[in-house]
Amino acid sequence: MDLYSLVGLGTIVAVLLLTYLKRYPLAQMLVLLNLGIFLLSTIAAWGSPYLSEVQRELGFRPYYFGEPAQWFTAITHMFVHADLLHVLFNMLFLLLIGVPLEERIGRRNFALCFFIPGLLALALEATVRGFGSGILILGASGAVAGTMGALLFLYPKDEIPMFLGFIFLPRVPVWISVGAWFAIQAVSAFTLPSGIASGGVAYAAHIGGFVAGMAVAFLLPGERGTEVEDEVDLQDLAITEELREVLSRIEGETEPDVRQAWLERFVERSACPVCGSRPRLEGNRIKCACGWERSVR
Repeated sequence: MDLYSLVGLGTIVAVLLLTYLKRYPLAQMLVLLNLGIFLLSTIAAWGSPYLSEVQRELGFRPYYFGEPAQWFTAITHMFVHADLLHVLFNMLFLLLIGVPLEERIGRRNFALCFFIPGLLALALEATVRGFGSGILILGASGAVAGTMGALLFLYPKDEIPMFLGFIFLPRVPVWISVGAWFAIQAVSAFTLPSGIASGGVAYAAHIGGFVAGMAVAFLLPGERGTEVEDEVDLQDLAITEELREVLSRIEGETEPDVRQAWLERFVERSACPVCGSRPRLEGNRIKCACGWERSVR
């Protein structure tokens, strides 16, 4: 394997491991990791009109299903992209969709909604291309589509930013923005010629990832509700005057981002009712190392 490819592979493993151990926000770390790997592949291909060794050796080809030594590329292909627009558009969608989804369902569940659809999207694309094909498949599109499907299933009425061509719309219901994207993919899949990962669009991966994301969201324990509850049962944790004041602000706040900020402040200043340690906020649950947890939405 080329030196740049080894550096890329090591970077992917190291960043994912660090994210797990340090409990960093996964969606944001995925964005940074993808941009970093693209920078590495650009340096590796400097002065050449062709794809770099990083892209060729960390990307996936359908015939790899018959080569166990290459199975690692089923994961690494999600971190290498064909060109600048490819990575920028994927990372933009990951920021707009993945970050709010992770905030709602937590890091572990978000990981399931990203990696499982990414793998299933790859399998569907390889099936469409043929398992003997040597076409190079690159990018996080299938995995990002999975997060979109999960967000649509879980929170269809939430509002997120949306780009309509060059027009930026700051607050659009998920069912409109994500639904419109999926409709475009479905129509394109049946009306446009198929492309390849290095020069076209893998519509089968987009559709497969999206549907897989909805399926994973359906199977997530305790995450089937699609509305944010208005009431938050945290009265027993509000043991100080400051906490009671913050709780009143949480219960009366209608702006989701502001409400989330007050909730984070509440958790930072509260104590676990079982062991007295400081709990942490993960998605829609307050958790403590002793095993106690409380749903807040």
